[in-house]
Amino acid sequence: MSFAKLKVLDFTHLLPGEIVSTLMSDLGAQVLRVERLDTTLNERLPPIVSNDGWQDSLYFWSLHRNKERIKIDLKSTTGLEIVKRLAESADIVIENFRPGVMDRLGLGDSHLRALNPRIIYCSVNGYGSASKWGTKPGHDLNFVAETGILYESQDQSGKPIMPSVFVSDYMSGTYAALAITAALYERETSGKGRRVEISMFESALSALAVVGTISLYLKLEPSEIHAKYPDELPNHRVYRCKDGRYLAAAPIEPEFWLKFLTIIERLDLLAKDVIEDRDSLSAEIADVMASKTLAEWMLLFADANCCVSPVNTVKEAVNFLPEGSERVLTHMTHSRLGEVPQISNPIKAIYNKKVSEWSCSDTATETVKQLQAIGISPSQIEAMKQAKII
Repeated sequence: MSFAKLKVLDFTHLLPGEIVSTLMSDLGAQVLRVERLDTTLNERLPPIVSNDGWQDSLYFWSLHRNKERIKIDLKSTTGLEIVKRLAESADIVIENFRPGVMDRLGLGDSHLRALNPRIIYCSVNGYGSASKWGTKPGHDLNFVAETGILYESQDQSGKPIMPSVFVSDYMSGTYAALAITAALYERETSGKGRRVEISMFESALSALAVVGTISLYLKLEPSEIHAKYPDELPNHRVYRCKDGRYLAAAPIEPEFWLKFLTIIERLDLLAKDVIEDRDSLSAEIADVMASKTLAEWMLLFADANCCVSPVNTVKEAVNFLPEGSERVLTHMTHSRLGEVPQISNPIKAIYNKKVSEWSCSDTATETVKQLQAIGISPSQIEAMKQAKII
């Protein structure tokens, strides 16, 4: 089975679903996005950049490289018939509406797999259709709050710290891609597709596997017994440097801890216990760290290999590896924005995919092309335009 031969029909409209189809696209699958006629929320999210009178969302285009697009009215009979014809030759369908929306449109799992039993139908939603909260709306912030992730991420005042990445979105998107891959493998033997459903709440909760087990077994909050993971310990914390930059130190293993204390010239601290004396140890090390700039410390730790890192900015991060940005960046060619640098995913790097990246920004032309490919005549296409079906 080659990913390059797989056809994906993509109905997604927000980050968790879009991550799934991007992963499929990066692996080489042919992804066709089915979009609403009017501009959607994800096409309006900042930052918005302008070029030659056009306005485009960099958020949107960070997710839609190597995908074709078709804009169509799914509430029209003709629009539905077109989508169903496209589904007849599709391998995978991905959607992230609330449960019931696709069924009401006549595009649910049972509808499309009746036309094409080999379809793998993937749904990503908040709580799962089997939950009593199946149709309850939610976003990443809701799910990281409800699953305890925010509670476990507090600043010194006790205020929860919002994660800088969308935990439930990326977790559910990655789980969905894995579930699709497993279903494809199963289809090789059975000859039939299946429906897979991923809950964003459950995906986020699964990230707490360690602290969850502690809490369930001991019937205590992890913080009550200093069993929070990850926890802030002298050998697992962030220290402020002289210049206001930060250094992340995680020399947990004894040999790394010895090396760390040797470099900062505080071997006397070996006599203290990192758990029992955590507060005093952390304070003493913080004083030492504040005596030099981040650059000075990184020069001292350059060849130490004891799990010490700079807290990089995003601009620094993409150039952090010795190979530079070539290892982690790709570029998408956009008809209006030109070359748009993008952070690639590690699976793509493993498969050494080198085909050029592109974006379908002219949806009117692309819609015509997709309709012609399934045998719809120019006169029929023109009539659909006039009727505002496409």
